[in-house]
Amino acid sequence: MLPVRPNDLDALGHVNNAVALEYLEAGRWDWLGGQGLVHGDRVIAVVARTEIDYRAEIPRGRVEVRTALKSPSAEEWDEDGLTFRARFRQRIHLPEAGGSGDPAVDALVTVAFLDAGKRCLVSLQDFIAASAKS
Repeated sequence: MLPVRPNDLDALGHVNNAVALEYLEAGRWDWLGGQGLVHGDRVIAVVARTEIDYRAEIPRGRVEVRTALKSPSAEEWDEDGLTFRARFRQRIHLPEAGGSGDPAVDALVTVAFLDAGKRCLVSLQDFIAASAKS
């Protein structure tokens, strides 16, 4: 759960669309932390693509960001050994409005993994290995 901060609201009194992206980022960090993965200094996850549908206004109150890994699936993980991206299905729900119905925001976010020093693409496996050392 995240609180909607006063500066998250636009002139119409609802959450600005760019702030919703920040909520999604917080949701991904929370998901990664729940898997025991931390943002490293050497290998980092960066957003490569975002597909987002804004379905309803987000008013003052609280939001719940639900994050699920869509790919790589177990089958994709075993196919070629190395994976260079991960895709997350993320939804922002309004718990004060019942929260179990349709999401206010529905997004598919693709992340890639970079070696921060060399500025080159690395695999998800490299990200996991670097996270385990942190």
